Amino acid sequence: MSLNGQPASYPSVDPYPPSGAPPPTGSGAPPAAGPGSGFPPRSGLAGMTPHSMSSAPIPNMAPGSGMRGGLPEEKNVAQIVKENTNIYARKFQALLDRSTPHVMERWLATFGLFILFILNVVLRQGWYIVCYGLAIYILNLFLAFLQPRFDPSLAADLAADDVEEGAPGLPGSGAKSPGGIKGLMSGFSTGNEDEEFRPFIRRLPEFKFWYNATKATAISLTCTLTRATDVPVYWPILVIYFLTLFGLTMRRQIQHMIKYKYVPFDLGKKARYGRK
Repeated sequence: MSLNGQPASYPSVDPYPPSGAPPPTGSGAPPAAGPGSGFPPRSGLAGMTPHSMSSAPIPNMAPGSGMRGGLPEEKNVAQIVKENTNIYARKFQALLDRSTPHVMERWLATFGLFILFILNVVLRQGWYIVCYGLAIYILNLFLAFLQPRFDPSLAADLAADDVEEGAPGLPGSGAKSPGGIKGLMSGFSTGNEDEEFRPFIRRLPEFKFWYNATKATAISLTCTLTRATDVPVYWPILVIYFLTLFGLTMRRQIQHMIKYKYVPFDLGKKARYGRK
């Protein structure tokens, strides 16, 4: 019904148009003849490919993140900082690997950094406690550099315990190798036994010694940038205490080297042959 009470009239549509009529144009046009002719054209959404959004990657989207509110989730600050940190860490490790064979150059750079720190302490008259802490730390590194990786005193204690328990034999106590404690200490013995030369294996390798000393010196030099780390102290007491500690520790280390007959440096012959 129309608004004035008269029956509504609809346009008459011929489902079979004459054969001479030109076909309609356009991608959404209905067919010229057949069951679909005469109907209104399709909407623009009818030609969309299903799941077309998944066909192309979404930029600025973190791996494993999804969609929130129809928009891609961007990387947060923690992820960006972590990625950049990993990149710089790999570059720094590659730089350290390239500097490994340059022993003299590395130690000269560390020595120059240490001299700069000492001049800063002497000229500005401060940070004596920082200097004392650095000296103690480098002394501990140096002692670990001089000590063997496998402590011979511990091996001697283990051998003595085995003898007390009545063990049938000790490592290296065969007929063709030095017996008892000599078998355990074959890497430190300097006799004329028929044994293969074993190089001195340090408790702290040279590269780690240099790296830790350089890092400690750089941190100590950074501490001199502020007076907050300058603890007032009477520096002659620190000097006397350090010299006393240095003398006692080096004396004990030298006695340890003489007792177990090892040298912390590869000197002399690099191979040992049997007696003729």
